[in-house]
Amino acid sequence: MSRKVDVIIVGQGLAGTTLAWQLLNAGLKFVILDREEETTSSRIAAGLVTPITGKRFAKSWLWDFFWPEASDFYRDIERRTKTDYFVECPMLRLFKSTEEREVFEQKQSDFENLTITTDPGIPPHLGNTEHGGFEMQGGRLQVSEYLNCSRRFFTSINAYIRENINAAEDIDLRADGVHLPKLGLLARRIIFCQGFQSEPLRYFEPVRFNPAKGEILRVNFDRECDRRILHSGIWVAPDNETSARVGATYEWDDLSSEPTAAALDLLTSQLDQLLQVNYKVVDQRAAVRPTMHDFRPVVGVHPQHEQIGMFNGLGSKGSLMAPRLARLLSENLLHGTPIPPEVSLSRWFK
Repeated sequence: MSRKVDVIIVGQGLAGTTLAWQLLNAGLKFVILDREEETTSSRIAAGLVTPITGKRFAKSWLWDFFWPEASDFYRDIERRTKTDYFVECPMLRLFKSTEEREVFEQKQSDFENLTITTDPGIPPHLGNTEHGGFEMQGGRLQVSEYLNCSRRFFTSINAYIRENINAAEDIDLRADGVHLPKLGLLARRIIFCQGFQSEPLRYFEPVRFNPAKGEILRVNFDRECDRRILHSGIWVAPDNETSARVGATYEWDDLSSEPTAAALDLLTSQLDQLLQVNYKVVDQRAAVRPTMHDFRPVVGVHPQHEQIGMFNGLGSKGSLMAPRLARLLSENLLHGTPIPPEVSLSRWFK
């Protein structure tokens, strides 16, 4: 006898996990299928939620909408899983030149609703501080812990299956939904949340990825360092007083998940300039970010096959955007509420 659910979610990364929680909030029945890869972009992500980013000091896209919803969402999931993995925390951004400082000062009025000080108290163990910097209030999600706790919860309610499905062979599309014979599953919809795929499903061939490989390090310091998250060309995200993650690189040609010596050299050379402390590299990880060609996420159901949908392309700001976008998708599946055109899957099928 087949098991019936409203939604099958393929992939339990940041997108699939957050969608599952929002479906649960909406009262929809779901099951997650995941092949449990050890290294994925979600698994190695530092989970930084940064309000002001880039060389031109841009306020993160739709920050005023994404940030309060993300903060409330993660707090709620922490309560339900009885685990802590989200923190609101100060971030220190150093100016690398006089020109950078001038650009920031010209834009400072755009940041009125953010907690910022331009006298951030720069510690003496930092290098290249002659141009000063500013402090902003952001957040950090311990993504791997969030995924692990969520998996345990979904398993406990019989909503998680370890499975690697072949979409071309295992999925039977029907007029009223989707059938997975080998698992005995029937669903109204199947939503793919698998990140970057080198061979996309035929239903999503028009969707254009712009994937970028990213590498990060884990380092141990020989002394206690500032606990703020540091941004200056690279970022340094402390795990505790003497350990931190350092990242990240961008590589568009090599899309393997193998760490490289070139990335190690790049990150350590920048870290040497930034921190005047001794450290040891204890780990190096690489994965491919599922960034889209137009740098916007992909959310929604297929315009010709409403049984199939996609939630993908969160890129490096997934921890910030996932809760709101997952809620919008759950409301679309439940009520038919339109997805905003700038993130809708339908934009790729015009």
